Amino acid sequence: NTDNLGLAYMSQTDMDQAVVEGTKRGGQMAMHGNGNAAIDNIISAVQKARAAGVDVVRPRIEHCSITEDDQIAKMKELDISCSFLIAHVLYWGAAFRDTVFGEEKAVKLDRAGSFERAGVPYSLHTDYSVSVLTPLEMVEAAVTRALFTDPETVLGKDERASVEMALRAVTSVAAFQLLSEHEIGSLEIGKLADFVVLDNDPLTVEPGEIAGIRVLQTWVSGQRAY
Repeated sequence: NTDNLGLAYMSQTDMDQAVVEGTKRGGQMAMHGNGNAAIDNIISAVQKARAAGVDVVRPRIEHCSITEDDQIAKMKELDISCSFLIAHVLYWGAAFRDTVFGEEKAVKLDRAGSFERAGVPYSLHTDYSVSVLTPLEMVEAAVTRALFTDPETVLGKDERASVEMALRAVTSVAAFQLLSEHEIGSLEIGKLADFVVLDNDPLTVEPGEIAGIRVLQTWVSGQRAY
């Protein structure tokens, strides 16, 4: 049904009020948005709150699937970041393309390439237990956009992430979104020295081999935990 815009769990009025009240109580707004209509509602709520003088700190859209070019530009303007459930592409991309949306709309899932070019920060998540991808598996999924049911097929080649940005999406950008970039997310003096030792370099292996890189050691606060 082309007239079906999905289900809004909150009215626009309730969304507007939640962003204002949540921010005033000291909250950081992380808002669930699947589909371009839902994303419009979130963008509108943040814009209204800011116009009213409410300092909405680092708002984030969870999933942020099916985004249009004008929405990405608006997110850049309003400093709204997002977190992609990249398994949408890997596991269900073929179903979205063939059964749910059609190809023209399905390629707008998790538009890492467009967000990267626009300078809009994004992280990657699993929505556990929806998917159980490891960080490196998420990186590979974002970089290749290959389909689980047909690994030779790419869902939207222009929406593939660069390896460097996909790595940032599971490290420094995620820390930034959590207001924790002063302590985690990158290796710098004064931070917690949380890191892993890998058996190969994600920046130099073939994109389809990133998920197969093994973790040799895990360090937490400068102490080896694995």
